[in-house]
Amino acid sequence: MTDAVVLVEVTRQVDGDEVVESRHRGHVAVVAPDGRVHGLGDPGRVVFPRSAVKPLQATACLEVLGAAAAELPDDELAVAWASHRGEQRHLAAVRRLLARAGIDEAALTCPPGWPEAARGWPPVDPDTPPTRLRFNCSGKHALFALAGRALGISGAALVDPAGPLQQRVLALLDEELGGLHGVAVDGCGAPAVRSGLDGLARASARVAGADRFARVRAAGFAHPGLVGGAGRLDSALLGAGVVAKVGAEGTHVAGWLAADGGVWGLAVTVEDGADRAAAQATAGLLLAAGVTSADTWSSPPVTGGGLPVGRVRAAADVVALGARLGQAGAART
Repeated sequence: MTDAVVLVEVTRQVDGDEVVESRHRGHVAVVAPDGRVHGLGDPGRVVFPRSAVKPLQATACLEVLGAAAAELPDDELAVAWASHRGEQRHLAAVRRLLARAGIDEAALTCPPGWPEAARGWPPVDPDTPPTRLRFNCSGKHALFALAGRALGISGAALVDPAGPLQQRVLALLDEELGGLHGVAVDGCGAPAVRSGLDGLARASARVAGADRFARVRAAGFAHPGLVGGAGRLDSALLGAGVVAKVGAEGTHVAGWLAADGGVWGLAVTVEDGADRAAAQATAGLLLAAGVTSADTWSSPPVTGGGLPVGRVRAAADVVALGARLGQAGAART
């Protein structure tokens, strides 16, 4: 796709020089507080946000629960919009949410799996058989079960796009993303929508600032490690006061409150689906814009013989866009 631009470069040292070994191309959309869209490539590219919309899905479930949602503690809500690593803290939080829903792990509507293996990374505990609980979306499906109980449904009906729960979820997604461009099936079995990248950025700003998303936002800030886990960009950004969520196949989103009170939203997609590229493009842009600092998060280095011999870096266009956004008021620092 010719309108894609280089977002990330992977380098390796050759005789003391940093040489580009590979490049990742994609698209960026940034929505400013005044609604203006900035970007690289095609900011309106239609994409599958995948797990990047989990804060929206969780909010739809809270709205189904109504007054009962107040009983849901922040740790269980945080893991409900997680793409977790299967760490013990994640599994424990999902178990608590399952107990609240009155079901056990066997009733989860996600498939068995390892969360890291599902993203192309080594599983946290490769000697443990894959289970539904360990699947990275198990928290979301536990919240589906809790919301489904309020609607009198369970099992496959929880993820049926024509069922009462997913109809409410899809209605919220349609509203907040500015329209849907079709619905497929996600890796976890839930509906997977298509939307414009700019709509996804706009929704990310809403998650960061609108009252409708105050509960999921507060839960993520209170328990950033439950949303992703050790080393994850979204957890690091949440810990720094930026609402963030990773999605599969190279899509990342972020939303933040700038120093002047304006709310910004960002969506990045990498066309080859590389998570490391989407993470670095997101991190590099936020750093250049003054939204985060150099110690917020760093991509693992390129290694040779177990030693650092290169890096994954944001491309010049990404850094330049971030600098322009910082000048336009996007900075938090």
